[in-house]
Formats: sequence, C-alpha cells, structure tokens
Amino acid sequence: MSRSGDRTSTFDPTHSDTLLHGLNLLWRKQLFCDVTLTAQGQQFHCHKAVLASCSQYFRSLFSSSHMLNNEGNNNNKDQGSSGTPSSSPDDKLMASPRSINNLVLQGCSSIGLRLVLEYLYTANVTLSLDTVEEVLSVSKILNVPQITKLSVQFLNDQISVQNYKQICKIAALHGLDETKKLANKYLVEDVLLLNFEEMCAMLDALPPPVESELALFQMSVLWLEHDRETRMHYAPDLMKRLRFALIPAPELVERVQSVDFMRSDPVCQKLLMDAMNYHLMPFRQHCRQTTASRIRSNKRMLLLVGGLPPGPDRLPSNLVQYYDDEKKTWKILTIMPYNSAHHCVVEVENFILLLGGEDQWNPNGKHSTNHVSRYDPRFNSWIQLPPMQERRASFFACCLDKHLYVIGGRNESGYLSSVESYKLETNEWNYVSSLPQPLAAHAGAVHNGKIYISGGVHNGEYVSWLYCYDPIMDVWARKQDMNTKRAIHALAGMNDRLYAIGGNHLKGFSHLDVMLVECYDPKADQWNILQTPILEGRSGPGCCILDDSIFLVGGYSWSMGAYKSSTICYSPEKGTWTELEGEVAEPLAGPSCSTVTLPACLPFNK
Repeated sequence: MSRSGDRTSTFDPTHSDTLLHGLNLLWRKQLFCDVTLTAQGQQFHCHKAVLASCSQYFRSLFSSSHMLNNEGNNNNKDQGSSGTPSSSPDDKLMASPRSINNLVLQGCSSIGLRLVLEYLYTANVTLSLDTVEEVLSVSKILNVPQITKLSVQFLNDQISVQNYKQICKIAALHGLDETKKLANKYLVEDVLLLNFEEMCAMLDALPPPVESELALFQMSVLWLEHDRETRMHYAPDLMKRLRFALIPAPELVERVQSVDFMRSDPVCQKLLMDAMNYHLMPFRQHCRQTTASRIRSNKRMLLLVGGLPPGPDRLPSNLVQYYDDEKKTWKILTIMPYNSAHHCVVEVENFILLLGGEDQWNPNGKHSTNHVSRYDPRFNSWIQLPPMQERRASFFACCLDKHLYVIGGRNESGYLSSVESYKLETNEWNYVSSLPQPLAAHAGAVHNGKIYISGGVHNGEYVSWLYCYDPIMDVWARKQDMNTKRAIHALAGMNDRLYAIGGNHLKGFSHLDVMLVECYDPKADQWNILQTPILEGRSGPGCCILDDSIFLVGGYSWSMGAYKSSTICYSPEKGTWTELEGEVAEPLAGPSCSTVTLPACLPFNK
C-alpha cells in the first residue's frame, strides 16, 4: 500500500491469478474468441489479446493487420468519388484484417499448439519426451520464449543414462547448446568404454550418434587418448571411417589439423589433405563425390522449391521445404537466394541445382532469368554457377551423363526452341540441337539415356506432341502423340514407362483440367489411358519420384479455381492415388520438386 496525499494505492497480489483464471474459463467455454488457429486440420478458438501479450509473432501479425485496417479507412476517406485506393507493394503482401481472424499455422503440430495454448491460458504446460520437441517447434515459430525456457529446463532435468541419446538429438535439432553438452557427457562416458570393434561400429552407424562429423572426430580422439599406449595404433583405421569433407574448412584447420596424429601419421595426413582440397574447389564438388563427402543418411526426402502463391501481385516464394515423413508435415529447410517460380531444379550427387524461372509473374516472360544456383545440404549453403546463355521460364531441365540440359521455355522474346547443355566437369554452357518447334509449359523425363518432352504450348496453342532427344547423336525424333493435349503438366519415368499426369488444355476460351493419366511405352511407341484418373485437377505442380511412387505437390485446379497446398501420390504398381498428411507453407503453382538426402540432425528453421 502506498499513500500520496489523500489518495491510497493498494496492490492485490491475487488479481493476476484471478485474471488468468477468468481468461482460461472464457477459452474453455469458447466465449468472446476472436481468432481461430488451425494446425494439422485441428481448430483452436482463441483471443487475440492473449496471443499478442505472450507471442511476438502474433503481436507483429495483429499490429500489421490493425495498421493496414486504419490505412484502408483513411484511404477510403481520401479517395472521394474516384474509388481508386492507393497502396504500396508492401501493403499487398500483408494479410487483410478479415483474414487475420482465421490463421492456418504451417509447420505447427496440433499437439504442440494445444500445449502452448494451455500454457498461455494457465501458466502450466504438460511436457514429456514424446511431446517436448513439438512444443519447442511451436514455441520457436510463434516466438514464445517462456515456453522455450521451460522446455529446456525440462530436458536438462530429464537427462539420464536411458534417454541421453534421444535428448541429445532433440538438443541438436533445436540448437540447445547447454542441453547438448549435458547429454553428451553421458555419451562420452559410454564411448570411452567401447572396444575397437564397437568403436568402428559406432562410426559406421546410420544415423550417427552425434549431430556432426566434427563431433564424431572429437569423440574418436577422446577414445584414442583415453588409453594412448594400447589404442593410438588404431588411429588410421578409425580416421578412415570419418567423412572429413563434411567438416567445414575453418574447423578442419582449427580443430582437426591441430591434433598431433593428424599431422604425423601419413594416412591421417592424406585424409586431411583430401578434405582440404575438396573445399578449395567448390565449383567441382558435384564431380568429386566420394564416401568422405556423402551425408550420413540413407533416407531420401521430398523437397519443394519456390513457386507462385495466389494473387496477381504476389511475389514468388523463396522457401525450400522438405517433407518430414515421421511428423507427417512439411518443414522449411532454407531460403533461396532469390524468389522464383516456373523454374527447374535438378539433383546432382545430392546437390540441388536451381535453374532459371521468374522472380515476378508476367505472362509474357518479362521477368524470366538465366540464374543457376547450387544448394549444398551438407552445409546448408548456396553458391552461384555460370548462368545459362538464355533467360528461361516454364522449361524443362535434367541431368544425363554428367551434363545438364535445359530445353525450351519462354522469355521476353517469346517461346523458345533452343536447348543448352552444361558440362558439369568444366562449368561451361553450349548450345546443342534445338527442339523442332518452340515450346513452353511442356514436361520432360529421362529414360534409357534419352530425354522425352511431352505436350506444352506452341505459339499459344496447346499440343499433344512427344519428342525424344538422343544426346549422343544430338538429334530429336518425333514420337507418338499423347491422346490428350495438355500443358503445365508432369511427366514421370518409372519401370520402363512414362506417365503424363495433370495439366490443362483449352476448350474455346476456357481452361479445363486434364484428369486422364496416360502411360507411354517407349519400346512400342504407344500411349495408353489408365483406368485411374488423377484425384483432382493439378496444373503446374511440383513432381518427383520417391520409393516407387510419383508425388505431385501444389499446383492449380481450374475446376476449383484454387491453388493447392496438398501433396498427392500415385503408385503405378497399385494403380491408386493417396493424399499425404500435412500441407506446404502456402498454396503454390509453378514450384519444382526433387528428392534429397538431408543430415540426420537439421538445425531448426523458422
């Protein structure tokens, strides 16, 4: 209690608890809720004031919405009878005030979101080793540092001999250095007691027991030095099992080269020198792959790159996303060097090459590019490669016999028939034989050493053509046409067959989804229509093959008038379609897909 003249200020220590209890009752009874959050299809009705008071993410989001609403009201007052509102490009990227009432939170699990909301309304959160990772992910996405702090404390308190490996993996995934150090103490104690054969088995294990190759090296050094007299002669054999090219060059110098036997032992010295030479030639790395530079994992993952979201004024996406099959959700892996849609991605020795596309949408190809960038999942890094000789969007690209091929497309000059070849070993682009006709929005696939191109648009007309390119003879040959004209579709090669899926064609002035799936037999030069049509119309989806199935991600449905954020999967063996759980960060058309092997422990990305 404090006094000031005739006034008295009295503090009620129970008020905050009473207020929180009251808000919790309103939440439980769903009274006065003014925003709905959706995660993995489950809805949560909440109060903006509560969310904004605890989450920087929501505070910024709702503040932007409020400012935009006020500006909209002011613009309406100022525009008079002209009816023409003024807006900036940044304004158009913001969500409208109405849309803020319903939010789909991509990358958030429903379990994690429920537990975070429980904390916001009660100050209590129920954690377990089965749920803490999901809570951490949601708390970092929504920027609720209190939850992160509680989760870290929970993990630190739970570490034991029985669970340290699991906690170490969680800590590495979310960048929890303190927790990782505590868990690693248990791991080191176990490792020091291993015999040589057990140590070799640990170094060969997939996935590895620790998050980085440097950690494996340091653990090996500790094991050797624990009993130098009897163990040091094992150093060359152990070091051969390490993948030194996966250690960044600065750490090779500072933390590996500084170890005495890495300088004195000839075998170890050569291993170190080979790794240093690998890093000295970044533009040749995709041609110099050995076991020493391959990621320690044998699991391939779906990758989605870029794409165009809804709205005529929206910029293409700059996100690279991967599908977490265990969590059944799409997650953000990294950010591209630039926004892009209608580009191509090609996987070469587990590097992802991003080619062409357009950084702004324009039907005439005005913003098409000739950029070529290479993503390295080993270090989550990008470098720029020599650009194509022509700007291209809506084209096809592939890798065949250590060459990249880019075929057709469009730019500000119109439709393209030109074909370029990039020799991976010399980093040089050269023209090869052109397509017989200019084409854009076609699809392509590689089969038996040849490149097949189907459909597309030729000078404004949809076509059903099929061409085959022989890179050895440098000639194109016309093959049997598809049964249906289609463009902006997918062509996938599997089990000596090619599958043409999705896309659309014109009937009069109307775009119609192509629902038929066609299968081509290259030996017989014959197309057949399959009995199982596509689940729904998809124009411009990302397409790739994984585990004997064909995956289509995103795209546009003309019948629904909607961009898609879901993933559908076709099994040629079963002749069935299924839809994957989880959606990409936003609906997209014109992305590109590939498969990639990622490190077992990925750092958390917002």
